[in-house]
Amino acid sequence: MNYTKITGVVCGLLLSLSAFAQTGIIKGRIVDAQNNEEIPFANIALMENGIIVKGSVTNDNGAFRLDNIAEGTYSLSVSFLGYEASEVKDVTVSKESRVVDLKKIGLSVSSLNIEGVEVKAMAQTAKTKIDRKTYRAQDFATASGGSAVDVLDKLPAVSVDGEGTVSVRGTSDFLVYINGKPTQAGATEILNQIPADQIKDVEIITVPGARFDAQGKGGIINITTQKGGLDGLSIVANGMVGGTPWTNKDDVYSHQKLDNNRYNASISMMYNKDKLSISGALSIQSRNNKGRGIIDPYIYQDPEESVSGYPGDYYVLDGEGSRPKWYTNMMANVGVNYQLSEDAEVAVNYQYSNRTSGRTANYVYDAYFAPTPDGEPIDGTLQQIFNPNDIHRDGWFSNLSVDYIQKVNENSKLSTTFIYETSNLDQTIDNKEFPYNGERYYYNDTPDFHSFQSDETPIDAYRFELDYQHIYDNGNTINVGVQPQLIRLDGAFAYDTIIGNGYWGDPSIESYDNSIDLKRDVYSAYIDYNGTSGKLSYILGLRAEYMDQLMTVSSTEYFEYVYGYFNDVGNGRDFDQTDFEQRKFDLFPTLHAKYDMNELNSISLAASRRINRPPAKDMAPYLYRRHQEIYEMGDPLLEPEYTINAELNYTRKFGKSNMTLTGFYRGVDNAIYRVNRVAYDMGNPGGVLLRSYTNAGNQTSLGAEMGLNMDIFSKVKLFVGGSLYDFKVIADDELLGESRDSRSTNWNLKTNASWMISNPLKLTVDYSIKSGSVTPQGKSLEFQALNAAVNYKPEKLNGWTFSAKVLDILGTNQAGGYTAAYEGEQILLRRDYVYDYEGQIVELGISYSFNSNKYKAKKKKHIGDDYF
Repeated sequence: MNYTKITGVVCGLLLSLSAFAQTGIIKGRIVDAQNNEEIPFANIALMENGIIVKGSVTNDNGAFRLDNIAEGTYSLSVSFLGYEASEVKDVTVSKESRVVDLKKIGLSVSSLNIEGVEVKAMAQTAKTKIDRKTYRAQDFATASGGSAVDVLDKLPAVSVDGEGTVSVRGTSDFLVYINGKPTQAGATEILNQIPADQIKDVEIITVPGARFDAQGKGGIINITTQKGGLDGLSIVANGMVGGTPWTNKDDVYSHQKLDNNRYNASISMMYNKDKLSISGALSIQSRNNKGRGIIDPYIYQDPEESVSGYPGDYYVLDGEGSRPKWYTNMMANVGVNYQLSEDAEVAVNYQYSNRTSGRTANYVYDAYFAPTPDGEPIDGTLQQIFNPNDIHRDGWFSNLSVDYIQKVNENSKLSTTFIYETSNLDQTIDNKEFPYNGERYYYNDTPDFHSFQSDETPIDAYRFELDYQHIYDNGNTINVGVQPQLIRLDGAFAYDTIIGNGYWGDPSIESYDNSIDLKRDVYSAYIDYNGTSGKLSYILGLRAEYMDQLMTVSSTEYFEYVYGYFNDVGNGRDFDQTDFEQRKFDLFPTLHAKYDMNELNSISLAASRRINRPPAKDMAPYLYRRHQEIYEMGDPLLEPEYTINAELNYTRKFGKSNMTLTGFYRGVDNAIYRVNRVAYDMGNPGGVLLRSYTNAGNQTSLGAEMGLNMDIFSKVKLFVGGSLYDFKVIADDELLGESRDSRSTNWNLKTNASWMISNPLKLTVDYSIKSGSVTPQGKSLEFQALNAAVNYKPEKLNGWTFSAKVLDILGTNQAGGYTAAYEGEQILLRRDYVYDYEGQIVELGISYSFNSNKYKAKKKKHIGDDYF
């Protein structure tokens, strides 16, 4: 035996073990000293006697960890583009202190001098983390004075149609979180009630992890509002007025005001003292948009079903008139955080908002029968109708949350949350028809037909969360929790036809009044593991949800009459069924992974399974008359949609700028579509379009997004975002009349540029353009808009800011498209529409801040701030 070699190996092992035993760990977290936000990709250098002995970069949460550090005293250097470098001296690893936790190290925004003027580096508009993209709301200056919808309309993954409906990558089915807390009311309704001036950040989470609700094809939009966090008292007040007074007028037929008048006023207060933080805000907004609508529907007169007397011809409605819309919002919120001890904190937050909105279509129709859709009227059939259609929506929303957070130890935390949300949405639809005989006031006349509909949708939702988080010594984290929620909705609908016109259906049906009682309980549990391995960071998660749902309908009197037009939908439907029950158990796995190739390049991958439970408005069997020629009714037989979301991100940093490229896929199974049928005996001489909903096929979206942040000489900040994707609709041909497999290449481009002309003067310009898109039975039109804003902060008026904006500079604020119903190759109905909202709107604003910047370096970090 070669004892010499064996002895050498043993000695080597002992020396290695001895060296390992004498090594330690240095860890910490890098944050922005101004706003306490984590800084990912910051450079970490451990130095001994001026020589770098180890280096690293921070992860998405701003954390770093240096392993196998020999005993000794070091200095730690931290640097990141746009920030002043920081050095921590006398970092000692010893036998008594093997693990050195430097906790939070703050970096201050750097400043430079250009021709004698001090210029601070500009914060990036967009940031990408492993599971989300975050956008600074204050960078989108032209959205100031509006709502969250106006901010979202500037983002590449989001689109807003002419009616204000928000979509994420083509779907309006997503969840809204406010400060990390989920809401249950309609996404668009909630977003319309949040003032833009109270928003700090917008987070787009298209592939949420297991901790978040699995509901929603489009993922989650989290709105982070301005919170108290500065020592002492600070107050911010804002005001704005605007419009186009040089174009104001009255509608000749209804005497309704047609203007673009708008105003808003808000005040927010933040107070921090020792262990107590209090924040509060009050705001009111009002905005009018005058507009004009053109619609051109036509209905084919089926020889076997039409009762008009013109078989094989077309019933044509050429309509045009004013189409103003308006809203008024009021919102108040208050929050209290109290640190009971170094390890415990309690927080109570309450928010209340109220919104009144509406739109009127004052249309004059030429109604006639013709041999072709664009043919001349058949003799004796032309009649002119004035048809004012008013829709009013009034609603309020209230949310109370109570959080208790307890640190179990330095590495573990237990949090409990109770949320109570209550809201109510009232809607009325008033539809009249007058014989038209010239430009005059008609509301003193008796209409030939008058229908009035109203509905009320109160919601009560209760949610409890119990979450446990543990951070291992290696920095990896595990989160487990349970999240039961109970939703109660009692809806009521009233329909009254005041004057019949002789074309109504079964005379025995005297009322379409109805009500629903919806109980939807979802019991959830989740686990996720957050870890790193070298340059790889990852989140693995699994969520389980059990839904117990019951919808009870009070009346089925008209079910057979109306649903008879959809006899191929819900085959075997029991027209007397009043209770509709669903119980489903589902598992939702999630994956997020990120690899830092070097300091400048990183890639990330995310995938998750999601569910979209249909909203009550699509399930409620209320027969709405939306327009003169359109009826709509929900279906309580609707089932959930299931979605696979996946995306791949590449991030590249260059200088003070960065670029993110995202490839994404969304596949939807059991997709819900709006189904159209033509009814020839429900209120029009030539028939009406009757709409309902059903699960009727699949959808796929496959494409890419791009985001570019550029800081040019610390004077100009440019954000460019865009998306390009293939959208495909695969629908059931038996349900939709023929195979309506449709696809389109959808795209959008959005830019936002801020130029610091001088220290007190800043110019912001944004431009967006988006393509049209196919729908299951139609298509929407292209849209574009250009806006500009100027902000002025005079040096001699400390705290004051003055602003001026011009919205829709090009006058292109227009929405439109068409929808159609088919039977084989025959178009039974087609409805083309264009809504034009007049632009070049001017807004003037003023803001005053008291003590809002004095203590920014001392901003407090609450125990629970980093949980979401």
